[in-house]
Amino acid sequence: MTTAGTSKIEARRRAREATRRANQARAARERANIENAATYIVAKARLAEIDLWETERLAAVTGQVRAEANRRRAGTRAGAGEAIRLLQESGETLTTIAELTGDGIGEVRAMLRHAPKIEKRTARSGSHALRGGAAARIQQ
Repeated sequence: MTTAGTSKIEARRRAREATRRANQARAARERANIENAATYIVAKARLAEIDLWETERLAAVTGQVRAEANRRRAGTRAGAGEAIRLLQESGETLTTIAELTGDGIGEVRAMLRHAPKIEKRTARSGSHALRGGAAARIQQ
């Protein structure tokens, strides 16, 4: 009977040891899972922050590029308008200018509206405006 009792005690000890090792392994997996889940959650939050940063940065850069493009367009249109005005001053009609440039009269008129305003000379102001600035504006 002592042999049967010893083997039952030994079997219980082995079962408790196996259960303890299984519990330790399960606890280690759970700790690793918690750490990995936390890493995942933090990464997802960072991705959202990066998306927001990208949107804000693109909006800022896009605004700067658009402002610069508008400035360049305005200068170029002013140069084109001044060139049309100078052609008119030399005696050309809008029809002739349209034929010369290959554009329609409507587009020529539209560009003419962008020509810089000419200051009328008065005896007091003494301003001596130079012509020929159209080429300089177009090259901008």
